[in-house]
Amino acid sequence: MLNSLVIGDLEIKTPIIQGGMGIQVSTAPLAIAVAECGGAGTIATVGLGYGTEENESNFAEASRKGLENELRTARAATDGVVGVNILAALSNYKELARVSAVEKADFIISGAGLPMNLPELTEGHPTKLIPIVSSARAASILIRAWKKRYDRIPNAFVVEIGR
Repeated sequence: MLNSLVIGDLEIKTPIIQGGMGIQVSTAPLAIAVAECGGAGTIATVGLGYGTEENESNFAEASRKGLENELRTARAATDGVVGVNILAALSNYKELARVSAVEKADFIISGAGLPMNLPELTEGHPTKLIPIVSSARAASILIRAWKKRYDRIPNAFVVEIGR
C-alpha cells in the first residue's frame, strides 16, 4: 500500500504522475484513465494541433485550441487529478500556460528550460507549479527568482539527472 502524494491542497491518492508524452500520445483519454485510477493524468502540450489543417497555417492557434479541447474533455470526464506538461522552450509557451490555468489544470509540469515567469502566467489560479530541474543549483535559482519576483515558490519539482 502506497501513501497518497500531497502537493499543497492537491491529493494524488495513487502516488503516480503519468509522464507527458508529446505529439498526441498523452492526451485526454490517457490522462482520464490515469486520473480515474487515482493517479495524476498529464496532457502533453507538444503537437496537440498536429494533423489539423489549421496547424499548417497557424501552429500557435491550433495548439491553443487543441489544449483547450483536451482539458475540457478531461474535466468533463473525471473529477480526478489532471494536469499538463509544457516545454518552456516552446514559442507559444506563455499562451499554453495561461490556457492551462484558465481551463483548470490541477498542475503544470514545465521543463526544457527554467520556467522563470510561470507564476506570472498562472496568477490568480490554484494550478500547482512543478518545474523540471536537472540540479539542486537550478532549483535554487528558480526558488530565489520566484520568491523575489512573485513571492511564491514551486509546489514541487521533477528532478531529471543525466549521466
